[in-house]
Amino acid sequence: MLNVSKDLPMGIGAGVMQHIDTRHTGIPPRQGNKESAQLNELHKNQSAMLSYAPDMIVSDHRIYSFHSPLSSEVRREDEYVIIENEPLGIIATGRTQDEAEQYFAKEFDFICQRYNELSDEQMSERIKGIKSMLNTIIKEVTFK
Repeated sequence: MLNVSKDLPMGIGAGVMQHIDTRHTGIPPRQGNKESAQLNELHKNQSAMLSYAPDMIVSDHRIYSFHSPLSSEVRREDEYVIIENEPLGIIATGRTQDEAEQYFAKEFDFICQRYNELSDEQMSERIKGIKSMLNTIIKEVTFK
């Protein structure tokens, strides 16, 4: 859920902290086969960037159709999949991409409903901007 009063995203799946390996901050030293092992370890710890761009989101109670795909970033970190849409302030994590997509849909539904319930006086400028963006990208909302 989002903490509207402090304007900080607190995603449903955001309880997983990102793993940062501080042992690999530069180029590994050249020492025979050890260099190869260190490079493999470095690449194994880096996350791969993928994209997630649905043209609709299906939540528990609503289906949101968009004018164009909602482009978001997907990363794998340790055993978790993280989907993030920075402009909307949504971060969702799951053990699988399907689980992360479900949390993303719940988070998207929550902010759409919550931000449209609030008056402009109750929102920060950032939240007003997100509300406006949401209402611009959504073409249609249908109930399940």
